[in-house]
Amino acid sequence: MKRSLFVCMTVAVVLGCSVASVRADDIYPPWWQRGQPNTTLQDWTFSSDANPSAPDVALFNPNGTPHATITGTGNTWYQFYDNHNGVWALGGPSSSMDLGIPNTPYDDTKTKDVWTQITWEPIGTNAAPVVMVNGIASSSFTNFSLGNGGWFQSVYQTTLPQNPAFEDVVITGSYALGEVVVDTICIPEPSSLALLAMGALSLLYASRKVRPAA
Repeated sequence: MKRSLFVCMTVAVVLGCSVASVRADDIYPPWWQRGQPNTTLQDWTFSSDANPSAPDVALFNPNGTPHATITGTGNTWYQFYDNHNGVWALGGPSSSMDLGIPNTPYDDTKTKDVWTQITWEPIGTNAAPVVMVNGIASSSFTNFSLGNGGWFQSVYQTTLPQNPAFEDVVITGSYALGEVVVDTICIPEPSSLALLAMGALSLLYASRKVRPAA
């Protein structure tokens, strides 16, 4: 038992280190542990002008292959842009990057947390990118300079009231996008967690009640 637990922990640490070592701007990971059941991870660095494009750095999604699609006019891909390799420059307010993420089956007894990291540089604006997740507006809770040119990092956390089978993360505005990392997790609602806890306590109480005297 101890040996198998040690092996599992070792594999998890090695996997986490190997994934982290190849990502450039994945510097603000989510609060949950990656790679566990009901989670996904997808990381785009836009190493080519493919449109749509699959994640090209890191991917953990047992439910299918996510894709990033550039829509609108005036969008340009740059192999090198202001000290950054692989950049999509969105042409204006009508342009967007749509990230389609297949996920676990629909479940209205659970919620979905979506964690989005964006490496970006303004084009005519200093505001952080506008992000919508399944039609819900998502505000960034932290923005900071990356210290290499005019690049910034913005991090968004969006909680969906139900667990959909597919997430659509839409980034709009006039920005140069150098990397986008999206993590998701499907979690029970607080009421469901409370019921599970009560059930566990009931079982514990029942087992103590029927325990024979020494």
